[in-house]
Amino acid sequence: MSASEAQYLLRCVTCGAEYAGESAPEYVCPGCAAKQQAGRPLLGVLECVYDCDAWKRGRRREAAASDMLLPAAGGVHHGLRVGNTPLYPSQRLAALAGMQHVWVKDDTVEPTGSYKDRATALVIAMARARGCAALTCASTGNAAASLAGLCAAAGLRCHLFVPAGAPRAKLVQLAAYGATLFAISGTYDQCYELSIEATRRFGWHNRNTAYSPWTIEGKKAAAWEIAVQLGFTVPDHVVVPAGDGAILAGVWKGFADLKRLGWIERMPRLIAVQPSGADALAQAWRNGADGTAATREHAASIADSLVVAAPRNAVMALRALRETNGFCVTADETAIIGAIKEVSSATGVFVEPAAAAAWAGLLVARAAGLVRQADTAVLLLTGSGLKDIPAAARAVAEPSAIPASIEAVEARMRTAPGE
Repeated sequence: MSASEAQYLLRCVTCGAEYAGESAPEYVCPGCAAKQQAGRPLLGVLECVYDCDAWKRGRRREAAASDMLLPAAGGVHHGLRVGNTPLYPSQRLAALAGMQHVWVKDDTVEPTGSYKDRATALVIAMARARGCAALTCASTGNAAASLAGLCAAAGLRCHLFVPAGAPRAKLVQLAAYGATLFAISGTYDQCYELSIEATRRFGWHNRNTAYSPWTIEGKKAAAWEIAVQLGFTVPDHVVVPAGDGAILAGVWKGFADLKRLGWIERMPRLIAVQPSGADALAQAWRNGADGTAATREHAASIADSLVVAAPRNAVMALRALRETNGFCVTADETAIIGAIKEVSSATGVFVEPAAAAAWAGLLVARAAGLVRQADTAVLLLTGSGLKDIPAAARAVAEPSAIPASIEAVEARMRTAPGE
């Protein structure tokens, strides 16, 4: 992630209050935060707003890949490469969807295996600018792994709050990075509140999704990369797996900044995908709600990264859908499990359930007539399948042992798919 430092202010997406310089709060709008109700989406999320005309002077669109509009110059110096991930065309997925063009944005290659590294890189840069030496966050696994890994590279202390029921591979990854891990007997939402309480008590810098405005700003980088990789020809749709809604808001922010700069002519239509068992955003979308009360009791799904009872960035996420004429769909467990194998076998990119949900959602949208055959769609593949091997195992038939003979090999070949 590369950037040129830009002048900015922070604007509350709830009340519109603006903050600049030393008067800016570190996390959320204090006036709105005072009205926050437990177990509800965040009030007072802050959006980073730039003087695009001033920043644009003397810059060319063609340099956008290495000169991104961000509040921290040069990104974070931790020795790891974050961002600039591949965008692959997939003729096989396009054929399966009955479309002409489907692309996959492969964030499984990020340093810790997920899209969350984009947010973490910027959070660390901003924390170090404040002189912070210890960071924390709550996570179902990927954001925690991201913070643990990048803190390890940067030589910073890391304290993580994760549900004890998170996939074992993710918990092991956190421990391997040397982070202090609090495995909580509770939900992600409980971890989220506890991490904020710990931030106040111990003075740690908090990376929580949407609570830190830099998580949204860091996640916009993928939109810039997609625009550059497609020669500033914007796709018709960008399909985004959605839990808290911060990736959705970040992708919207990236394209919105590009449009304000005059570097793209239009916004893509954003498609949010949620598991049917964790569909607080989808319900709010269907009901025309503003997101301030978006909740889902007993949220559950194999796509653990998307299991959120109260999506923290619901207000901004729903705004992103409405401003792009987008929409939110849900996919059931069978569709998500099947999508793991379909995406992996069609693209060679091994994905976890949350990433596979993007493909499952595109198929739902196609079946409903919301996406046309001639449209171009980009799927965000947000996490590696190595994060959750048991989930992937449910998508495949594991082979039984055969005798060590060529005859047995020939017999197996007769029943092998595609042979």
